[in-house]
Amino acid sequence: MYRIILVLLIVAILGFLALQVIQRGPSLFIKPPDVERIAFLSDRGGHPDIWVMKADGTSLTQVTNDSAVERAPAWSPDAREIAFVSDKYEGTYQLFVAGWDGRYSNHLTISEGIKDMPAWTDDGREIVFISSGKVYGIRRRGGAAEQYLPPRNMPEDAKIVLGLNNPFRYAAWSRGKKALLFVQEVDLGSIVGVIDSEQFMKLQETGPEDTWQSVWDPVGIMLARNTDVAWSPSGDMVAVGFVNRQGENGLAIADAEYGNTTDLFVSKDRAAARPCWSPDGKKIAFEMWSVNDGFLDKCVGTYMIPASGGKPKLVLGGDAREPSWSPDGNRIVCSVTRKDGGRDIWLLDTNGGDPVNLTRGKGDNTNPVWSPRPRD
Repeated sequence: MYRIILVLLIVAILGFLALQVIQRGPSLFIKPPDVERIAFLSDRGGHPDIWVMKADGTSLTQVTNDSAVERAPAWSPDAREIAFVSDKYEGTYQLFVAGWDGRYSNHLTISEGIKDMPAWTDDGREIVFISSGKVYGIRRRGGAAEQYLPPRNMPEDAKIVLGLNNPFRYAAWSRGKKALLFVQEVDLGSIVGVIDSEQFMKLQETGPEDTWQSVWDPVGIMLARNTDVAWSPSGDMVAVGFVNRQGENGLAIADAEYGNTTDLFVSKDRAAARPCWSPDGKKIAFEMWSVNDGFLDKCVGTYMIPASGGKPKLVLGGDAREPSWSPDGNRIVCSVTRKDGGRDIWLLDTNGGDPVNLTRGKGDNTNPVWSPRPRD
């Protein structure tokens, strides 16, 4: 009797371990970094690769090392892995996932079409990305990618009527996969919209012969010549940097359920791009740009503003772009142009300390992304 119980226990344990291997793959065997790290792109090795460093610029680790071009690094929620796109597979940008320490790098897609803009779900099980103007999702453990927008079963005439034959530029799930945020290019600029999880499921289940007009009903947030968006940490608000919204530029926040929009600042000659929420959701960092004839002209610094409203505060002037917050919300990293045209990663203290150059002129360094707090 005891032997049977022991055998059943061993079988259960092995089954559990097998399930973990299936769900988590190689990340099951890799530990997260001991402290948070900053991922960034650098060509210091002769070609654009992904590197990781500590917040003081030390402990440099090369994550990718090949002659291909990597871009769009995105940390997994547990800080074990980094998703990115690379053209090392037959010269077409595909979606890859690597261990944060460079121990492995595996492709998730090999299909036709350029992949871009990977965005993890907060449980780390899925990655949303853009391919050939369409929105896809793929499970981290692999398998076929699933087309989300426009819905796979939607006939061409319905796409034309509903405007879903226009290309999508960005998409990401909110916390808990309650809603999918998207940006779509249209003739007049770009549209920001949200569909909740219930409507998302209906879209996937609707057949070609059904009436699509009654199913496609996103929450419209904004139409402008150009928009950049970001989910709040809680997943119920969206930050939108906009250019030429009926002649105005600025930064706004909107609730994802109803689309009600509140402008944080509006200007005729300046605009916000790449908004990034602080971890506590109380502030938003962004690039400030001068605007010329309705188009972005020149980056004039990284700024931040309270999400509750107030005056934008300069964090670092000049061509300082791509802000990313530290997990404690006290620091920001961004990329800054040097006199020779290359870029460096700078560490900024939001409480007023002196900025620090972390990469010190070694190569062209861009796209810094701060990891989440490591967790087992």
